[in-house]
Amino acid sequence: MKRKRKTPSAETASKKPKTANSSSSCPTAALLRQYYPHVSTLREYLVSRLSKGSKQTSRRLLRYGDGSQPDDDAAVVQLLDKTLIGCFDQSSVVNYECIDHDITVFTQQLSECSEVVGPTQGAFKQSETVDFVIWSLFQRQHSWRRPAHILCHGYQRTTSPGDGGELEIVPGIPGILSSCTNPYVQTLKGKPWSMLPSLLGRKAELIIGGMLMQAGVFTPIDGSSNLFQLSGTPMSDLKPQVAKPAKEESLSREKSRASTGGRSHTEILFVRHRMLYARPSLTSRGQLRVGPNHLHVLNRLRKTDDDTETVQVMKYIFPRQFGLHNVFTSDVDPEETAMRFKDYTLREKEIAAVEQRAKRRKTTAGPLGLQSKRPHLPKRLRGAAFRLVQSIRKRHMRCPYHVLLQHYCPRRVSEQTAGGGSTRNASTPAEVSAFCRAVVLHVFPNALWGSTAAGAHNRTLLLRRVDQFVRLRRYETMSVHDVLQGVKIRDVDWLAPPSLDDHSNLSATDFSKRRELMAEVLYYLFDSFLIPLIRGTFHVTESNVHRNQLFYFRHNDWKAMTEPALSSLKTGMLEECSAADVRKMLAKRALGVSQVRLLPKELGMRPIINLRRRAQRLQHGQMVLGKSINSLLTPAFSVLNFEKGARPEMLGSALFSVDDIFPRLQAFKHGLQRNGHGGSPLYFAKVDVQSCFDTIPQKRLMALASTIVRDDSYRIAKYARAKLVSGQSKESPSFGARPSWKFLTKASASSRPFSFADETVADTNEGRSRTVYIDNVVQKAESRKAVLDLLEEHVQANLIRIDQRYYRQKRGIPQGSIVSSLLCSYLYAGLERDVLGFLAEGQTLLLRLIDDFLVISSDRSVAERFMHVMHAGIPEYGVQVKAEKSRANFDVLVRGKAIARLPQHSDFAYCGHAINTVSLDLSKDHERRRKTNIADSVTVDCSRLPGQTFYRKTLNAVKLQMHAMLLSTKYNGVQTVWANLYHSFSEVALKSYHYLHSLPAGKEPGEGLVIRTLDEVVKLACVLMKRRKRTSKDILPYECCVSNAQARWLAYTAFHAVFLQRQTKHGGLLQWLKTQLASRDLGVQRKLLEPVAKGYR
Repeated sequence: MKRKRKTPSAETASKKPKTANSSSSCPTAALLRQYYPHVSTLREYLVSRLSKGSKQTSRRLLRYGDGSQPDDDAAVVQLLDKTLIGCFDQSSVVNYECIDHDITVFTQQLSECSEVVGPTQGAFKQSETVDFVIWSLFQRQHSWRRPAHILCHGYQRTTSPGDGGELEIVPGIPGILSSCTNPYVQTLKGKPWSMLPSLLGRKAELIIGGMLMQAGVFTPIDGSSNLFQLSGTPMSDLKPQVAKPAKEESLSREKSRASTGGRSHTEILFVRHRMLYARPSLTSRGQLRVGPNHLHVLNRLRKTDDDTETVQVMKYIFPRQFGLHNVFTSDVDPEETAMRFKDYTLREKEIAAVEQRAKRRKTTAGPLGLQSKRPHLPKRLRGAAFRLVQSIRKRHMRCPYHVLLQHYCPRRVSEQTAGGGSTRNASTPAEVSAFCRAVVLHVFPNALWGSTAAGAHNRTLLLRRVDQFVRLRRYETMSVHDVLQGVKIRDVDWLAPPSLDDHSNLSATDFSKRRELMAEVLYYLFDSFLIPLIRGTFHVTESNVHRNQLFYFRHNDWKAMTEPALSSLKTGMLEECSAADVRKMLAKRALGVSQVRLLPKELGMRPIINLRRRAQRLQHGQMVLGKSINSLLTPAFSVLNFEKGARPEMLGSALFSVDDIFPRLQAFKHGLQRNGHGGSPLYFAKVDVQSCFDTIPQKRLMALASTIVRDDSYRIAKYARAKLVSGQSKESPSFGARPSWKFLTKASASSRPFSFADETVADTNEGRSRTVYIDNVVQKAESRKAVLDLLEEHVQANLIRIDQRYYRQKRGIPQGSIVSSLLCSYLYAGLERDVLGFLAEGQTLLLRLIDDFLVISSDRSVAERFMHVMHAGIPEYGVQVKAEKSRANFDVLVRGKAIARLPQHSDFAYCGHAINTVSLDLSKDHERRRKTNIADSVTVDCSRLPGQTFYRKTLNAVKLQMHAMLLSTKYNGVQTVWANLYHSFSEVALKSYHYLHSLPAGKEPGEGLVIRTLDEVVKLACVLMKRRKRTSKDILPYECCVSNAQARWLAYTAFHAVFLQRQTKHGGLLQWLKTQLASRDLGVQRKLLEPVAKGYR
């Protein structure tokens, strides 16, 4: 029988165009694929959009630049092969009827306008296509807001009263005004983009117009792997594509999501941040209320026998069944809340609005409508479900909250110990967990979780999840999927339809509905009962020492601890404002009102002024979230940063990060060797200013600010940049990877406008790679007076609300403000010039990180004089020093009191690092490491793809350890660098162990993934050791002469030492490490490096 010949259509469908340069060759394409399902080069995209009848045009595009035609333009070839297009669909046939209709309307409007020239007869030119795209985007935007598209930046539809005469009519775009020039519009209108229509031929405007409107266009930055977005919706406004887990789980999730029509359960995370920093709820007698506050629906509706009230409570528990806003199917308006999901404590207005709409439908529907109306109570919630909610209400009213709290979490603070401020006064997580579980058992009946053995299993599983919820660290959370996983839904009787036979088979739709109802109950229990329960009973906060660990203080204990600190704060730093003064200040304030919270230390409290809170305000007759005080201060912060770069001498010896220590020490060490003082003894002296932010003199600071802000006006520009972090595997670059965004604001003098192109080039020269930039285009003008007024209001008129009273900060500046550190550095630079000028004599180095001063000098008298001057106090700068925190490596008496002395030849601790007092070698502070619990710094994410998250976080931990100051053998001795590497690998090993140990059962990654992660850690460390470009701050060229074999031995030995003491579940990893260490190339390193490992332990 003769073989059947393939049809042309089938052959066409199976073939794909082959191009010399593919998007897969671009290293930054992996980042784009996080947001766009399909990424291709411009050449591939255009070929895929051509119709089947355009074979000649396709061949011309594919062969353009291959050398067959000598007149091919090199710039066009570069454009076709280097420009990347990110799109959301891959269909080769696109319906352009809508675009064609818009072009007809656009052409008619242009012809009716006498002030502009109409489009070219026949085909559009490239410039006309770009104008059409801008016009069409505005036409499709029905609200008053500007379209979220890069080509629309700088354009608007109408004028507003504050625009003045800056707006101009845009020729060629009817009805559109321009406030500034959009450089990307000009780029798309010029060469080589203007040559594309001639290549595409007929209907080029449809293809190019569709691309500019619907896709993201990214062009490379010369000489790098970086890209910037030229067109499309800003990538920073898009949501990353959902990462797919294993095939089976992926299929089940897709089916679940398709059946529910909303968010998957793994996407719904409990907003634990709501339970932090709560204030106590008081009864009508002024006593502390235990449990959910008076606004909770179970406390508001107290008639337990009233069926109407029971139905009202059911609308809080099952909002999805009643068509109310819920986390499963409803969108969250960012104007209403800054959280991931809404707070459903009060939803009476929403319920009333839904009932009102239902009544209107009832009156207009007529008799037929009355027959088909939705029942008052959904069928699944009748009978058993209704009776269970009644039982919950009654059990809540009878629940002995006070007795349970006193039994499980007894008071820790008495009248004699009040005011200590120690974290030891907090209830332990085990006590809080026991209290919460006891309350849940008292309020929620057993029948809610099922009968017989299945009910006991579900109840035990629920209590275990409550315990995990309480023990989570500050930034950790759980999802509905985590809580629902393992629940035996089939055996929960009330979930079944009322008329279902007990012996009938369970259908897929019935199981899906039961799962939906149980998910609503569990979300209500955790989000709307457990979190309010903790808020109403405990003040939950982190501490100043324990990083991410949370502490639970009973409200009465917290009140007794904080009252002395608040009283001291009110009398020392604050002054109370009268009601009339408050009204006047609020009427003209731009920054709003701050709130203060106290952070517990080992002893005492630290006041933190919250300036990141977004308060609600009235806009267009509706309450929306306003900007935080820190957001409103961004222009002033940007101007100060600009002046910092323009005149660095005004900041003296200020450091703005720990990494800034390295170039200063390089220059100092180089100067000592050049002047013949390389072998001279060095004298170290360190002091710490007491409460520096709270003691800064406001008038002196504002006088200094007027000299810093010198230009009459400034321009504020914004842009964003993204990078894919931890995608190290070449075989699967997206494995474990996640986009990391930075939103930057830059100021410049109006006479020297900010150049986005220069900024990206500077970043490239500093070694930044595989980054995508998105420019905001529009630059906002800020006058000198406006900046100084903003700073003056913030510094001298900072309004703080404590309870129901208002206070003005009369001394110091707010701690927690984005400008505080910079203003403090400027002020202390003045102190250096006025008081510490003698430090410029001889071979002396002054380092200052905010309030930590360190002097290194070859002259002992200079170091001694520094200690005496600082400890005497400098009142005009608000400087007082505590002698207990001062350190020196020589004997010195200050006011008859000896300063704590370190050995002459030792490592001197400073800001988490240690400086050798003889060689100036830099290392990590070992003493600080011994006092720190690494487990407190770990944040575990087990809600989705826990294995990939472990992989990403471990690689990120390595990157954070690879500092040039610790690895440079040009500056440090080789022995020091070996010790630093071993220290770094040990910290990574400890973090990875604690991360694995904190994962719940069933979420731990397999031994193979752990071994793969460790292998990638070593490879990444070997790359980072060698790859570092010399920056403008470096005095000595960077070099690390540690071999890869030495780095591998140090890494494997560090991991082996950490996991050997905790061998459970890690036998395979330890065996793999032994095999690696026994290899020939690593065995020869043992004798050389073993003393380093022993010295660390």
